[in-house]
Amino acid sequence: MENPPENTTSTSIKSKIKVCFRDIIRPTKPPWQGELKPDSHNIRNVMLVGAALIATVTFQAGISPPGGVWQSDDKMGHKAGHAIYSDQRIPFLIFLLFNSIALTSSSFLLLCLTFRYPYFLEVFIATISMMGTYGSAIYCVTPYESVSFRLIFLAALSPMVIRLVIWVFRAVLYYLIPNDWLKKIGCGGK
Repeated sequence: MENPPENTTSTSIKSKIKVCFRDIIRPTKPPWQGELKPDSHNIRNVMLVGAALIATVTFQAGISPPGGVWQSDDKMGHKAGHAIYSDQRIPFLIFLLFNSIALTSSSFLLLCLTFRYPYFLEVFIATISMMGTYGSAIYCVTPYESVSFRLIFLAALSPMVIRLVIWVFRAVLYYLIPNDWLKKIGCGGK
């Protein structure tokens, strides 16, 4: 009696999951490791433009929140300079969280993509200064400053922490797992 054929749909899904996992881990190295391939410059340029655009939009959205800011104090307790949108506390915090994550992700990507290029120090200083400006603007437009600022600060660090964990995980895979097994799962080899 013949064994039933293996479910090709299940195999196809497993294969796609493996490729997705591999593509998340494999191309991500700290910028100080490895050389750029000649054909990667076009991809790098597109990513630089995209990251710069995202950083610009999210920075602007943070310092000029949707709805603007109150222009003067009023009898309802609104203070001049606080975001009008902050009256809706939960949606405003969600906006700040995701906006901050987008800004730090794109800024971190810009730093990684410009790491070995001329004027990296100037890009680094500008990025750190921009993040400081963004943080102080968020602090000013948020009426419940202390809670929001701590939460936003933690959210802003998350893209860098996640990338660091991936780099560490990749290093562990590279140095501790046998070369033939890495090739078998599609993560390259030593």
